Amino acid sequence: MIRVVAVMAILLGLSGCTTTRVSNLYGQDQRRKLALAQLLLEDNRIAAAKELLNSISGEPGVAGVTDEALFRLSLINLEAGEHKIATGKSGKSLEKLIKNYPSSAWKAHAVTLKGLMDAYDISLEEKADLEKTVRTLKSSNNSLTKENNSLTKDNKDLRQDLEKLKNLDLELEMKNKR
Repeated sequence: MIRVVAVMAILLGLSGCTTTRVSNLYGQDQRRKLALAQLLLEDNRIAAAKELLNSISGEPGVAGVTDEALFRLSLINLEAGEHKIATGKSGKSLEKLIKNYPSSAWKAHAVTLKGLMDAYDISLEEKADLEKTVRTLKSSNNSLTKENNSLTKDNKDLRQDLEKLKNLDLELEMKNKR
């Protein structure tokens, strides 16, 4: 019985070392991938770096590696002129970083960038609302201008009619005096 317990204790101890060793190797592999992605970014090979960063962020997380990969991936995914960037690929990477790595050194940067992206989206919505309001006002202005022109013409016609009536009244007075 003591032998069985001793053998089991040894086996459990060895399996723990194996698990630790495998996880260390996995973490080192992820760190190598991140380092390679950084080199690719420095060499301006964005597509290859993006592919590596995607593979890192898609695999089980390694603190200090996956969080940095998510942040770098969000920067790469920011596209000029893209509408709703906070809900796009970039925003989703930042949300994943913020949610899954609360003690990450990259979290503060992620929160700041996410805030800027949200503000940008709001300003785009406000801009769209303002453009819609401007179009509505221009349309209203065109209608009012047409109505104003019509009233101006009616007013001119009424003045002419009034002048004619005055002239007729004067003629009648002249006839009545004779």
